[in-house]
Amino acid sequence: MGKRILVIDDEPAIHRLVQIILENEGFQILGMVERRETRRSVLQGKPDVIILDIMMPEVDGFQILKMLKEDAETRDIPILVLTVRSLGEDREKAMALGADLYMTKPFEPSELVDAVRSLAEPP
Repeated sequence: MGKRILVIDDEPAIHRLVQIILENEGFQILGMVERRETRRSVLQGKPDVIILDIMMPEVDGFQILKMLKEDAETRDIPILVLTVRSLGEDREKAMALGADLYMTKPFEPSELVDAVRSLAEPP
């Protein structure tokens, strides 16, 4: 089985699109995660990479990023922020909080695959 990818995004269509793209490349996608279950899902799923949306209705993705990077059990998991927020200040904030990569929606499938592969399979 391929590297495990956890997607934290409130949009089922985006989750499904990411799942199709990455499963076609041999990655294993873990189920959708809700905010209150984030830490438990990460610990149980033991993902190799987390894909995190910033804009979600009930929670600020920046808070999730901060929580994951401050937790000793999850801080070393690479995080790809995948969001519609394209402002430089959002990118800077995400990177300052510990994001490994930042991509905006819409995205090219090949760019997503390359980004995930670079995080899941470092040289």
